[in-house]
Amino acid sequence: MRFTKSAPRGNASLVDDNIYDDVMVSKQADVSSVADEIYDDVMVSKQQDNVSSFANNSCTEDQLSKQKADLQQPGPDRKSKISPGHAVLLVLMALLVIAVFALSITVFYLTKNERCQTLKEDLESLKMIALDETCPKCEAGWERHRGSSYFFSNYTSSWTDSRRSCTDLGSDLVKIDSREEQMFLEIRVREIIKNNETFWIGLTDSKTEGSWLWTDGSPLNQSLSFWALGQPDSLGGAELDCVGMMKTEIPDEVRWYDRHCNDNLRSICEKDSKIQLCFCV
Repeated sequence: MRFTKSAPRGNASLVDDNIYDDVMVSKQADVSSVADEIYDDVMVSKQQDNVSSFANNSCTEDQLSKQKADLQQPGPDRKSKISPGHAVLLVLMALLVIAVFALSITVFYLTKNERCQTLKEDLESLKMIALDETCPKCEAGWERHRGSSYFFSNYTSSWTDSRRSCTDLGSDLVKIDSREEQMFLEIRVREIIKNNETFWIGLTDSKTEGSWLWTDGSPLNQSLSFWALGQPDSLGGAELDCVGMMKTEIPDEVRWYDRHCNDNLRSICEKDSKIQLCFCV
């Protein structure tokens, strides 16, 4: 509504003007009051929103800070997810694996050594079988022991003739160079001896008196000599230059005696088992 001011019209006109002015002032006051109230409401609302937003932001920042601190701070649960019991179990399992591995290696090497030993024994057996089958008929009368073959002659002759007979058989009079060999010959002589017989062996001092040599020229090892009690004696200055094995009465043994080289005695021949020569006897 637009009001226009007209020319004065007396008292009535003045009254109307006053009323108009009052109405305008009242309207303006009402409008101003409403505007103030609206402004106040808007400001209060904004302040509340700001407070709420600040509170929310603060809460969010606090939560983030707390979560970050929780992640950075190593608690007891974050140090290790493995309990002590599980750790002990893992250690025991590791030790068990190591033990099984070590045992496997040991068994492997033991088995390998056993196989090697078995192969060696089988090879030796095959060699012996091959040696035995090389001359099964012509080797009759020879006895194999260790690496040698022995022939116990049933004929008697002098030491020189006995050696010649052994040579004809591809051998020589026996050379005793170990206690084990002496024991073997002693057992065999006990079994085949007749009427206290004596067997020539390949030992003599015919070149130099008292210097005993084997047929291969090697000297007698005194630690491996098996003389009978009181032997060698060379009774009456006689030339007892050759040695034979015979059974003693007391004690009951088979020992060495010096004899005349021309005595007719049985003999023992020896040859290497590796020499494959066939001689019929």
